[in-house]
Amino acid sequence: SSYISENMNIRFSSVAVSIGIACATVMGGCRDRDTAMSSADSQAAHIREVVAAGGVVDSVLPIAEQLRRFRMDVPERPNSLRHAGASMNVLVQRWGRAVAGRDTAALNAMTINRAEFAWIYYPGSKLSKPPYEAPPQLLWAQILANSDGGARQLIQRFGGSRFDVLSVSCPPASDTTVSSRVYTDCRVRVRVADGVVPEDRLFGSIVEHQGRFKFLGYTNSL
Repeated sequence: SSYISENMNIRFSSVAVSIGIACATVMGGCRDRDTAMSSADSQAAHIREVVAAGGVVDSVLPIAEQLRRFRMDVPERPNSLRHAGASMNVLVQRWGRAVAGRDTAALNAMTINRAEFAWIYYPGSKLSKPPYEAPPQLLWAQILANSDGGARQLIQRFGGSRFDVLSVSCPPASDTTVSSRVYTDCRVRVRVADGVVPEDRLFGSIVEHQGRFKFLGYTNSL
């Protein structure tokens, strides 16, 4: 088992990890196409490849029924994001401190959990609607697997030394509802012990709900 998985075990079920293995086998091909596709298109293409690699999706069931079943395993129905940042900058500064301190518990707390995914993120996401209609269980497993790998890369490269966030920039929200927004392709500029790292994509999307911010995951370009 991986270092991050061992330290973030409240986020990983055996089912998610098993599907995540299939996700990992196709990550390289998907990453090359990210710049030419929208975030939703990229994730949808990734899911189709996961299915082709052996993932199982019951396409007979409508998305509403798949979501209902997915929620059956969620013990709560949140209406807000827990442990969220009061602003995007506050969240990213916390992230920087957690990376520098190798604080996997803090990194875990800053990402949306299964309940927040089921009740806040997924229902308004483009991926839950035509033409994508990505099953919630498969999308959730993909997010976990990619975030695990991204967090591990961050800590291996930057953990345990200076890591100061200088700036963060995100394009306008690509996915919005009445109360939520999702910012994709965010870029961050940081100072490390031997200089300034050029602006890069060091984490995944940021979810804003009712003015509070959390990471969808830690997928990055490292």
